[in-house]
Amino acid sequence: MEINLGNTIPIFAHDVAMSTVTKAKKTKKGKAKKESFTELVFIDAVRKSAIARIILPMSVLEGMPEMIEENLKKIKTDLKDNEMPKEKEKVEIKKENSYLG
Repeated sequence: MEINLGNTIPIFAHDVAMSTVTKAKKTKKGKAKKESFTELVFIDAVRKSAIARIILPMSVLEGMPEMIEENLKKIKTDLKDNEMPKEKEKVEIKKENSYLG
């Protein structure tokens, strides 16, 4: 998937807060139908305010640990390397599952 990041203004976050909300409603058979969403709030410590609030469904959260681990390995390798970067990094979008609705 290609995403044009040209219209997105980058904002630096110093910290992140996380919370999960589970909603439930009864089905016609009397059972509980549940759905959970995780909220990430990115914080700018200089401004002392939240700069983004993002709600993620479980399907997106399930793919994040692997993506974060891969990214951390790449960062650690890049920081150990003494060479200057040759070209600007291309943003790579990985799409495992998507939530529409």
